Amino acid sequence: MSFPNAEYFVNKDEFDFAMAKGKPSYTPTEFEILGQTDQVIFTQGNGMIGDYIKYEVTGAHCPFHQVFWIEEDGQKIFFGADVAPQLQQMKNKFIAKYDFDGRKCMELRQQWWEQGEKEKWTFLFYHDIKTPVFEF
Repeated sequence: MSFPNAEYFVNKDEFDFAMAKGKPSYTPTEFEILGQTDQVIFTQGNGMIGDYIKYEVTGAHCPFHQVFWIEEDGQKIFFGADVAPQLQQMKNKFIAKYDFDGRKCMELRQQWWEQGEKEKWTFLFYHDIKTPVFEF
């Protein structure tokens, strides 16, 4: 664990699925330590971390994929992880064959993009070198 004083929030259902499924999608030996430390707080379903981080399970990219909204001082930051990894995917109707439910991914991206534009979200795209952050 890189940060000895940190708490790590991990989706319990995704963790269990990954440990059972294994390769090629997951490498259990790389993250089995998460199940062996008191620093991990397992989450299930939808919920809140503190008063300003909301998480929601989408089940779109993988069976228990989740996304996050961080809200503070009237600003909303959205992290869609592997369902919304790049700006270009948000702007086009795109179904990826590698997603658990590609159609749902496409529909969620459209929904989040429209809502984000309306509510002036900041989007974080961790697979986008050109535009890792986009603000309306």
